[in-house]
Amino acid sequence: MNNTNRVVNRVLVAVIGVIFLAVGAALVGIASIGAVRDPYVENARDVHGAVTGWLKSTTVAQTSIQWGWILVLAVIAVLVILLIVFVARQGHGHHGTLIREETSPTGTTVIDSSVAESAVQQDIDGNTDFLASRVSTYRVRGVSVLKVSVTCRRGVSPRSAVTVVQHSLTGLDALLGREIPALIQVSGGFRARVAPRTRTR
Repeated sequence: MNNTNRVVNRVLVAVIGVIFLAVGAALVGIASIGAVRDPYVENARDVHGAVTGWLKSTTVAQTSIQWGWILVLAVIAVLVILLIVFVARQGHGHHGTLIREETSPTGTTVIDSSVAESAVQQDIDGNTDFLASRVSTYRVRGVSVLKVSVTCRRGVSPRSAVTVVQHSLTGLDALLGREIPALIQVSGGFRARVAPRTRTR
């Protein structure tokens, strides 16, 4: 539940993985396999000379500045910017505001997500059926959604775990005067593992 497209995530990771795998295999081959090393040694000098000659021939106007290097640096800069944007988007699904609405022409009501998270967390913490629990808020398509994750003890029914969490969420809805969208995730214990793990409301 974040702003990063999962398909793009996986494609990017796969492409980077394949590139590194290919580079690593090539380096291993050059270092240890004569059939790969000998052609590389023979052709590397010619390739290096050809690239160097091409760069020297691509000068800007009457200056000694080579636009080939400028192009290379521009490509690197674009890749760095894209990577920075990609990294900056990671984990940004978590949202700090649960409700924000204009209650009057001169004022806005804001309810911090930590208020709801603490209320639900305190309510379910006392339940002995849970080994661990976590409540967080995410922004999904412009709507704040609570995510409640619980780890059940062995033998605890997922249905009863969901019922407990739903009871807590119903109390929060009554407190806020509206129904808050929520995702319930149940894990832990054999019965929880063989049952559906998530439920939305």
